[in-house]
Amino acid sequence: MKTLCYAGLTFLLAVSLLAGCITLPTKGASATKSSLKGTEEGLYSKVPAAMRAPVREAEFDLEQAKSKAELAGEEVKLAELQKEKALLEEKYAGYGMQLAEINKRKAELEVEIRKFEAIDNANLGDKEDNIRQIANLKTKKLNIESDGIRVKADFDTTELKIKKLTKQIKAQETKVLKTEKNRTQTKKKVSAKKTKSK
Repeated sequence: MKTLCYAGLTFLLAVSLLAGCITLPTKGASATKSSLKGTEEGLYSKVPAAMRAPVREAEFDLEQAKSKAELAGEEVKLAELQKEKALLEEKYAGYGMQLAEINKRKAELEVEIRKFEAIDNANLGDKEDNIRQIANLKTKKLNIESDGIRVKADFDTTELKIKKLTKQIKAQETKVLKTEKNRTQTKKKVSAKKTKSK
């Protein structure tokens, strides 16, 4: 029984030591990694200037890639704004079409109302029927006017959104041009440094 207890304790002790060993290197590994980077920088500073040309070329390429990525990002933002504006302009045109149809229908109903009112005023046809027809036509006209108010609100708010987007697009176009200009200037500076170092 004692032998079994000793064996169990030994096993637990071995497992706990093994677990400790597993977690310790990760802390040490990160410390080694950071000190290694510092050592690399320190060692690179000792590399003769004449042997640094490939590194400078790689740095130049990195700067070019960074500025290209920045410009591409700004161009994507511009394209997204332009796409959003195009979709809004399509909606805007649709609302304009709806308003035109509503106004046409409203005018048609007004003509019908006036005709029945003229018939009624001339004491022609059945009086009750005339009153019912005029009431029905006026109800239809009110419903159409209600639709017109809703569509006009959509039309007006879409117009405001388009104006706002137009300003954003102009600002983004300016940003793209500025980024492109900065990229060209950086390219010239880096090219000049590259030429000097040769």
